[in-house]
Amino acid sequence: MKLSIKYIVCMFIVGAVFNLNAQSKKDKHKNCQYCLHGEHEVTSPYTVNFKKELPFFATSAALLGTGLLIKHRNEEAPFDFEELDQLDPSKINSFDRGAVYNNSSTAREYSNYALFSGALLPLYFLTNHHTRADFFPLLIMGTEVFTITSTLTLNSKFAFNRTRPLAYNPTFSNELRTDETSKLSFFSGHTAQTAGFSFFMAKVITDYHPNMRTGGKIGIWSFAVALPAVTGYFRIKGGKHFNSDVITGFAVGATIGWLVPQLHKNKNSNLSVLPYQNDGANGLSLTLKLK
Repeated sequence: MKLSIKYIVCMFIVGAVFNLNAQSKKDKHKNCQYCLHGEHEVTSPYTVNFKKELPFFATSAALLGTGLLIKHRNEEAPFDFEELDQLDPSKINSFDRGAVYNNSSTAREYSNYALFSGALLPLYFLTNHHTRADFFPLLIMGTEVFTITSTLTLNSKFAFNRTRPLAYNPTFSNELRTDETSKLSFFSGHTAQTAGFSFFMAKVITDYHPNMRTGGKIGIWSFAVALPAVTGYFRIKGGKHFNSDVITGFAVGATIGWLVPQLHKNKNSNLSVLPYQNDGANGLSLTLKLK
């Protein structure tokens, strides 16, 4: 019974995705413009080739290099017991302060299951009659979402060295409060990665089925929003992150998850992304051409 409870969240989330697919199969002739014309094979809406991927590879490499450099320069030693006694929750802004008093081991466990479930979402593409043939290019795009989100998270954590809520909370063990990750609160990697995967999945499905009924699109995008939101809630309730950590992680992951497939669209896009470095500042440069 206990084992079943442990895995119920993960199984429910993954099951929900495949239930969406079952519904899609049932109504595919009603939802898909290609199926309406009996065209079960359709050209991918994306272009994936070496030239197209070079900026994404360069961006990931630049962000990784920058993150490792920031880690080398800014990494702080874990708290010692004296420093823990000096931590003052009253100095935390009122929007975030409530997270200090959360300590749910169940929420921490469920947040890991939610992250794992998010990582499995790209497997949905193997079950869809349009995306199955393009699984390898989609896998490359999904890897780009993962690597860019991961490296942005790495940069942020060691640039800010923000103390986790649990370090302020004496109900946690000293082992957790003095852990080497206790100063890596900003921003939430769990939430960012889950948002990246869920928004990537929703974007790809709707790009392959542009004439899908409005209700189907609402369902897919609602799921894409709900999964990282639930993940973030568990991270806050588990004492791992502040509200602002989760909100920022959600925004970063959702942006990357939507932007990567958008930049791969076959039609010419007015939006381009390149690595940016200037006077010690590193990041992404977004350029929008106005007609």
